[in-house]
Amino acid sequence: MAKLGTYYLGRVLKLGTLDQDKLMKAIKEPVSISVRGSSWTFIDVEEVVSEGKHYIFGRLSKYKPQGEVTIVDTQRRTEETQIEPNLKVASSPFVYIPSHSGIAFLNVYNHIEQKVFISRFCTIIEETYQRFFVDCDIELVSDLQSFAAKVSSLDGIYHVNAKISPPNPMFGSLWAELKDYLISRNTDRMTVVEESPETTPLNTDLPLHIEKAANQTEFEKYESEKPLPIGDAAILMAADGYGHGTVKGKRDNEFITIKTSETVKNFTFDKSPEPEELYQKAVGIFNEIKNKRHLGH
Repeated sequence: MAKLGTYYLGRVLKLGTLDQDKLMKAIKEPVSISVRGSSWTFIDVEEVVSEGKHYIFGRLSKYKPQGEVTIVDTQRRTEETQIEPNLKVASSPFVYIPSHSGIAFLNVYNHIEQKVFISRFCTIIEETYQRFFVDCDIELVSDLQSFAAKVSSLDGIYHVNAKISPPNPMFGSLWAELKDYLISRNTDRMTVVEESPETTPLNTDLPLHIEKAANQTEFEKYESEKPLPIGDAAILMAADGYGHGTVKGKRDNEFITIKTSETVKNFTFDKSPEPEELYQKAVGIFNEIKNKRHLGH
C-alpha cells in the first residue's frame, strides 16, 4: 500500500537573467550546495516532452558527505560505527510544469518542509549559475476559498502588504493592469504597503473581490466594473502565486493577521510517485486553477 504525503503547489519566479531554458538546464545539470553540514542537489531528474506533455521530474536530495551508519558485528555481537560517504538523509519528489511555471513538491516532515524546500531549490538554481544576475523564488498558490473565508470574517481591513513579481506565462484578468504596469517598468519585484489609522479601516472592497474570485467557475467569470485599486490587485496577484501578501484587520475588536501563505493549495499523493502519475495529478490541479480563475496568456 502506498504511503501518502502532502504536496504543495507553487509558481517558480524567474528573475534577473533567469529564464525558462536556464531554469530547466539548472534542474537537469545542478550543482551541489552545502548548508550546515548537509549537502543538497537534484537527483533522478528526467524531462518528458511528448504528446503535448512537457514536464521535469526530480527529487531534491539531502545527504551527508561523511555520513555515519551503525552496523551489527554478528561475530562479536557488538555495534560498530561505519563511515558512509554521501549518505542519503531524505528526498522530496517534485514536478515542474513549464506551461504553468508551476511546481508541486512533497513536504518531508522534519527534513524538507515547505520553507526548506523553497530555499534549497532556489539556492541550487542560483548557485548553478554562480548567482550571476539570476534570482529564483517559489511563491505558493493560495487556496482562494480558504483565503476568502478568512478575509471575509474581518470587520475591517487596516493594513495590506504585498510583494509581487510579473507573471510568466499566465496572468489573471483582475490584476492584468498591474501586470502590464510591472512589465512596462521592467520591474522584477514590487512591494505595495497600505496602512490606515487604527480608528478607521481602509476604504477597500478586497473581501468582496476575493470572494467573487474564489467562487468563479470555468463558465462564470467575475469581472470588476473598473480596474481594482493597486493594493487589492496586488493581494489577488500574490494569491495566484506571483508573490506573497498580508492582510491585517479587526475581528471582535482584536487585530488579526492573514497571510496568503497560510492557505496553500495542496494535495495528498504517493510519497514515492511514478513521474507520470505525479505530473498528471499536478497538471490537473493547475489546469483547474487556470480555468476557474480565468488565467490567460
